[in-house]
Amino acid sequence: MKPSCPSCGAEVPFKSRFAFMAVCNYCKSTIVRHDKDLEILGKMSEMPPDMSPIQIGTTGILGKDKFEIVGRQRIGYENGSWNEWYMLFQSGKDGWLADAQGFIMVSFEDREFNNYPALGKLVPGAIITVGKTEYTADDVKQVTCKGSEGELPFKCIVGRKSTSIDFHSTGSKFCNIDYTHDEKHIFVGKYIDIEELKLENQRQVEGW
Repeated sequence: MKPSCPSCGAEVPFKSRFAFMAVCNYCKSTIVRHDKDLEILGKMSEMPPDMSPIQIGTTGILGKDKFEIVGRQRIGYENGSWNEWYMLFQSGKDGWLADAQGFIMVSFEDREFNNYPALGKLVPGAIITVGKTEYTADDVKQVTCKGSEGELPFKCIVGRKSTSIDFHSTGSKFCNIDYTHDEKHIFVGKYIDIEELKLENQRQVEGW
């Protein structure tokens, strides 16, 4: 039996095995998963409007691995905001597709990484090594979750604050570290041309 929303009874499928929370499509309750039990955290406000052609249900291909967009968080900072789209792949892995200021980035969380530098040491120019790749810090900024929808792998509630550090490496490689008061996440990936993803079921947006 598929889990249902404790508030309205609608189905909450949790397609990704990594998904921790979901926003009910019907009543907008924010739901977190504890094994087989679901807990309501509150109501999610309407997502801020944006011009992205990507939406939940958009599908595509990265390499030979098909994926579907199953969630989104909208991240804001002092100079604007961007979308982080949660990707679920046919192979079972998950990832993120960010569209920000005309750039498209695909990244994957490194859940095995544990050599996090102290936050105070991460300033522009700082260097870290992830795997065998060296990255240089470009930008350190305070960010806030403006809203979320669908299913997501960690608690992305409105008002969630974190420090986001962007790094670059050779070619199109990048990584990002996100620090909150009780969590740390690192994502590694690359910039990509949107045409490479062969997206389908996009939202019709004038100008794209």
